[in-house]
Amino acid sequence: METEGNMEKADSTGKRTGIMRNLFRENYQGYLFIAPAAILISVFGIFPMFFTVFVSMHKWRMRRGQFLFLDNFVRIFGSYWYILLIILLGLIIYFGMKLWNAGKERKLRAPEIPGKSGSVQHFLGIIIFFSGLLGLFILIPNMYQSGDSNMMDSLRVTIWYSLGTVPIQLFVGLLVAVLLDQKFRGKQAFRVIFLLPYIVPSVASATIFERLFSLRSESFANQVLIAFGREPLQWLLEPSGIFSMMFGKGGSEGLGVIATYLQTWVQGPSLALVSIMFFNWWVFVGYYSLIFANGLAQISKDIYDAAEMDGAPKRTVFFKIIVPLLSPTTYFLSMLGIIGTFKAFNHIYVLRNPAARGAADPMSIHIFFTFFRKSRFGYAAAMALLLFIIVLGLTLLQRRIMEKRVFYGE
Repeated sequence: METEGNMEKADSTGKRTGIMRNLFRENYQGYLFIAPAAILISVFGIFPMFFTVFVSMHKWRMRRGQFLFLDNFVRIFGSYWYILLIILLGLIIYFGMKLWNAGKERKLRAPEIPGKSGSVQHFLGIIIFFSGLLGLFILIPNMYQSGDSNMMDSLRVTIWYSLGTVPIQLFVGLLVAVLLDQKFRGKQAFRVIFLLPYIVPSVASATIFERLFSLRSESFANQVLIAFGREPLQWLLEPSGIFSMMFGKGGSEGLGVIATYLQTWVQGPSLALVSIMFFNWWVFVGYYSLIFANGLAQISKDIYDAAEMDGAPKRTVFFKIIVPLLSPTTYFLSMLGIIGTFKAFNHIYVLRNPAARGAADPMSIHIFFTFFRKSRFGYAAAMALLLFIIVLGLTLLQRRIMEKRVFYGE
């Protein structure tokens, strides 16, 4: 009996050893397959990020200097307290959104169950979220006054650039995709024409576009204005905001810190920045329409047939069928667009003009000049980290807001 028990133990031990050997062999092979990609990501992605954190905490010129800890960030914000307040307000907004969404989910899941816990949670989330936004609304003008105003101006330019491009590209790209989804002659040729600006190298197309929007009266943009009886404009050289150009400039004498800062927003994006927005629309509308067209191709024709049999008008089909079913595509393109506009560089560097006095320089350009022209490597690394945190925060906020509204079908 003991011999048989020992044999069974030996067999089970041998089986376990064989299983472990096979698992090790499979894992070993898997690690070998992903090793090249893991090495590339580690060397060119993870390591530079941690090294940027290291550089941002030093006074770094041509070589590493004095250890400053958070002093570079203090130069941006103006005070240690502002850094702590920004972190606190960011947490308040994030958890306020969680409470808001949790309250909305509870109300949708069990509307027939009496009780007010879901409504209270929803209301509390709204209060926390808007309290955080109000805190930022009061805090940012004071940071603008005591911190790095040039960096804050570049952040404002970046936000205007994102707001002025992504929504329009989404809307026009969807319309173009719907139009190209119809049956007509030359549809493939039109698709190629719309996609051509995206295929052409951005530096080459931006150079051509710079000629179209030059300040000369013979330029294409000024010739269009002259044809409509308007005076030629400076376009890429004009630093004034478009709203102030249309409605006049208001005086800033005697205004408080918050009112003075708000006035810089009320003036709107500069005409130089709007000219760069034209280029962005021209380049990316075709790309957005292509992605939307692929999304439209995934919608079953039976849905259209059922809507036609029910007598649904085209407007209803568009807003009640096409737009909801394209929500995953819209979510993907909006997230890609926001990230892309916050880190855009090549075409803006080609189109910008020093005569605009930084009115068309987003954070990416400002960081570039701080790093290469001023050789303030530590300070530029701190601003790059701030840009990364802003993009990450916007991505998480967008995901929190939109993920519940995305319809992925069955």
